Amino acid sequence: MPDAGRFSELGEQGSRAVMEAAAVLERELAAGISDAKAATERLTTEHRVDQEEFDRLVRRVSENTHQLIDAVSERVLATTTGEVSEHTERLTANAHDVLDLLLRLGSLAPGLANRGLQDAFGPQRAARADDGAGPDQRPQG
Repeated sequence: MPDAGRFSELGEQGSRAVMEAAAVLERELAAGISDAKAATERLTTEHRVDQEEFDRLVRRVSENTHQLIDAVSERVLATTTGEVSEHTERLTANAHDVLDLLLRLGSLAPGLANRGLQDAFGPQRAARADDGAGPDQRPQG
C-alpha cells in the first residue's frame, strides 16, 4: 500500500490546479448557455432533440473537459516526479478515455429521445386520441 504522505502534496497541488481550471471551465460553459437554451426550447416546443444542436453541445463539453483534464494534469506533473508522475499520467489517460466513452454513449441520446418523444407526442398518438383508441389500439368506452 502506498505511503499516504507521498500523495498528500499531489492532493494539494491537484486542488489548486482544479480550482484554476474550474474557473476557466466556468467561463467556457457560460458561453455555451445559448446553445443549451436553444436545445431546451426546441425540446419543449417541438418535442424533439436536434442532432446538430446536441452535437455542438457535446463538442463544446468534450473540448472543454479534455482541456480541463490536461490543465490539471500539467499542473500536477510540473511539480512531481517518479511514481506520482506515472500515476498522474495513467489517471490522465484514463480520464480522457472515460470522457470519450461517455460522450460516445451520450451521442445516442437524441435518436432515443426523439423516438420516445414521437411515441408520446407524435401524430400517431394524436390520431389514436381522435379515434378514441388508447395506447393499446382498442377503442375506449
